[in-house]
Amino acid sequence: MAGAAAGAAMAAILGMLAPDWALLALCAVLVPVSAFLLKRRSAFVLLPLAMFAVLVRIVLLPAALPEIRFLTNLRDSFKTNADALFLDRAAAAKGILLGDRSAMDAGETARFADSGLLHLFAVSGLHVSLLVGAFERMVRSEKQWLSLPATALFMLFICAVTSFSASVLRAAFMLLAIRLSMLRERQVDDPSVFCFAMACTLLVDPKSVASVGFQLSFAAAGGMMLLAKSFRRPFRKRFYRSRIVTALTSACAATAGLLPVQAYYFGSIAWVSIPLSILLIPTMPVILIFGFSAVLLYGFLPKIATALSYPAYGAIRFLTLVTESLDVPLLRLPQPHPLVIALYFIALLFCSRLYLKNAERPPWIGLALLLVTAVLWFVL
Repeated sequence: MAGAAAGAAMAAILGMLAPDWALLALCAVLVPVSAFLLKRRSAFVLLPLAMFAVLVRIVLLPAALPEIRFLTNLRDSFKTNADALFLDRAAAAKGILLGDRSAMDAGETARFADSGLLHLFAVSGLHVSLLVGAFERMVRSEKQWLSLPATALFMLFICAVTSFSASVLRAAFMLLAIRLSMLRERQVDDPSVFCFAMACTLLVDPKSVASVGFQLSFAAAGGMMLLAKSFRRPFRKRFYRSRIVTALTSACAATAGLLPVQAYYFGSIAWVSIPLSILLIPTMPVILIFGFSAVLLYGFLPKIATALSYPAYGAIRFLTLVTESLDVPLLRLPQPHPLVIALYFIALLFCSRLYLKNAERPPWIGLALLLVTAVLWFVL
């Protein structure tokens, strides 16, 4: 699976640099290479197969999937519903529920960015997992082979409503991989799930590898995959799986993963984002479940939709009031060199449970690499 993700990423980068005739020639080479590796039952068969799939996608289809009129009209109707339901908080509601920040003014966007909460307005893993979890509770069935297609269709619906953004695709494909593992009674392997999501996202839009949204989304997910379990280790067993500890360690791990990418693109980080996220994330189930239901139902059940929108409106109002009252300076950081970013994530790997497994020794290699990374960050 890691080979598939690496192959997909390499193919996406090549697709942005090479002409079509070179891509076609490379595809012709990859076919016999894949057949040879498949015959030898080598795990590396995933890499050329993924490269072949992504390159075929680049050559035969446009860089971006064509806009479907029905989906465009559906998104527009949901935006109209949000305007009617949330009134003065409609801009924030559309950002959280539909990932559409076009109605937010520059000042409002800057306030959320300075507080480190702009990720709440980029529909991602938190949003998708909450909505899918609520949906699965409604269609719960002992026959998973029946409930899984329904869940997959609902995730496709969420992706369509949010314009197939990279963060939503990443979250949807990761959830789909987890559900498939559970259906096949396989142990959920975090690196394989992560790589599966990356490969599938690049198949949908290969050139998204160069987008800020793609890089931020996978950096945050990578930080949680590598560090969340290590951060939970110091807590006692009875607190290990508590929601507060999980929220705290997940927020810290995601921030660690985002650190170099945010510094590269924005030159600063919001150090208050971790405590604020822990404080405000409990409002997200209220906003998402009640707000999304209200937006869906407003077209044919307006009274019920209006009643459902009240809790979501109150939670959105609370969220915006908290950010409006903040005036915290950002932590400025120099722009890291791309090689420093790569070394940073290698260091995180050596600090993670993936490398340490059940060993009790401190992550000396990872800590040494982090020290080297910190020095190079300010030198290069």
